[in-house]
Amino acid sequence: MSKIFKRFIAYIIDMMVILIVTQCLTGIPQINWQLDNYNKYYNEYLDLYKEYAYFKTNINKYFEDKELTEEEYNKLINDYTNYNDTLNKYYIDGELSDKNYDKLNKEIDDNYNNTYKELYYKIEKNSIMYFIIYLVAIIAYFIGFNKYTGGQTLGKKLMRLKIVNSNDENKDIPVWKFVVRSIILYQPIYYIVKLIGINFMDINMYYDITNIVYNVQGYLEMLIIVMVMIRLDGRGPQDLLARTRVALYDRNGNEVKDKMSTKFEEMMNEIKSSSKKVIDEEVIEEDDKNTYKEQTIKKEKSTKKRKSKKIIDEEPTE
Repeated sequence: MSKIFKRFIAYIIDMMVILIVTQCLTGIPQINWQLDNYNKYYNEYLDLYKEYAYFKTNINKYFEDKELTEEEYNKLINDYTNYNDTLNKYYIDGELSDKNYDKLNKEIDDNYNNTYKELYYKIEKNSIMYFIIYLVAIIAYFIGFNKYTGGQTLGKKLMRLKIVNSNDENKDIPVWKFVVRSIILYQPIYYIVKLIGINFMDINMYYDITNIVYNVQGYLEMLIIVMVMIRLDGRGPQDLLARTRVALYDRNGNEVKDKMSTKFEEMMNEIKSSSKKVIDEEVIEEDDKNTYKEQTIKKEKSTKKRKSKKIIDEEPTE
């Protein structure tokens, strides 16, 4: 099993731990006083989505032949009472034209999106304890537990992985490095924005801001995956900023070097060797220059002395 695959499995296990702990704690009414309201609005959303999805599926199916028969119309009226007014608005004289069909779909989509936003906001308003518990779990597990175990979460322990310093793997990792890794990898910023936004923003602003942060989070996750896969040392932005790396160990506790890591070390050693050689050559060249300069100065001084002596010897005595 490759190191990259083991890291992926370890990540899944760790996130499952966080989600299970969060879900269990938020499911206790004594801890989560918002549980009843949350379930109420969440069930309303499920009913809204089911009716919307089924209605859209059926009307698209019925209108494939560019015609909505009276039988199909009556079936829609009986099965989806919430859409009766909208359907009657565009089903004129026993006929649904192409133009009215498009208008009907647009109005249904707009009404659904508006209602969805309102319910989404109410659900989020009653998810404050979930956000808090999730953030506490992230801090306790990926920072506190990591520090306590010296860089091994449950997932990493099972996969025999460990977070170590990039420059000195035997040195203890300071807390700030786990903080940096957690902010980038597990992105608590998204839930902090949610926690602040749900208390100070209106529906539209909250919806737009959280969507932007969510998209940024998605791009960052893709960047992490790409960097871990293509870099020879397997370090993502979280490792580069925290100056760490993820090491793989065998059952005896000895670090296992995969082909990519070995190739990276060889490349780095070659670069260091080449750099040292260049520096040594520059030092030698500089020494040669200094030696040549000193010899030139000595020669000039010697020549001046000989010339001075010659002038003195040639002067007539009185």
